[in-house]
Amino acid sequence: MLVGIMAALALTGCSSPVTIELSEEESNLIAEYAAGKLVEYVRGHPGGLMILEDVDRADVNPGMQKEELEEPDNPPMPDSLPAPDMPQDDTGDGSFDEGAGSIQDADGSDAPADVPEDIATVPSVALEDALGTDGAMLTYTYYETASHYPENDTEIAFSMKAAAGKELLILHFDMSNPTDGDIEVVTDSDNFKVRLMLNGSTRLRGDVTFLENDLMNYHGILAAGETVDSVLVFEIPEGEEVSSMDLLIVTDDGEEQYSLMKV
Repeated sequence: MLVGIMAALALTGCSSPVTIELSEEESNLIAEYAAGKLVEYVRGHPGGLMILEDVDRADVNPGMQKEELEEPDNPPMPDSLPAPDMPQDDTGDGSFDEGAGSIQDADGSDAPADVPEDIATVPSVALEDALGTDGAMLTYTYYETASHYPENDTEIAFSMKAAAGKELLILHFDMSNPTDGDIEVVTDSDNFKVRLMLNGSTRLRGDVTFLENDLMNYHGILAAGETVDSVLVFEIPEGEEVSSMDLLIVTDDGEEQYSLMKV
């Protein structure tokens, strides 16, 4: 329509006004189109401007990751539900022994009331199986903190730098081949998530890196008897003291906890 108007003006000159005859249906279509375009720029309208709040930038910039909201393992019971009856032992003389109750496992079997903490947190699978190192053994050795890692790396694409006000927490593991043949180790972070419980309260997310020795995405061949250094990298507030660490591996089958350092 606009091209037709411009062509008419070019042929007839500005002295002759151009008029366009529109039917009622055409006028309604134009009005409806204009209203739709205006709605696109109305903030908050279902068809208008939207605010991006749920974009996960963790894989792009670790300094911009969102803190995870932890859900309690045992959600509180509603006030409307009656309190469960406590097991009591009838002594036969009309009294009850209050200390005769026992704790039951998930399968209903009785378990001792006092369970040592180190027994209660024993993982059901080895760390090697949780990460899928295919026969290679993993042994935690030490940790270090730094503003960037590796210290002497000149390749910017394969180094990490902490965000402002943060520092990197690097956990080192010896990855060894105990067999008499070569082992190809391939780990894939699409199959698991790595978290770290720091100082018993702070849950940290493992950073995805391009480091060649990153345990989250490792690809290499270990010769018989060979041992190499591998790492997991996290980010913590600058200057934070490290007193205890528990490594958490989350898969579709659940979460496994591995104690690396105790108070």
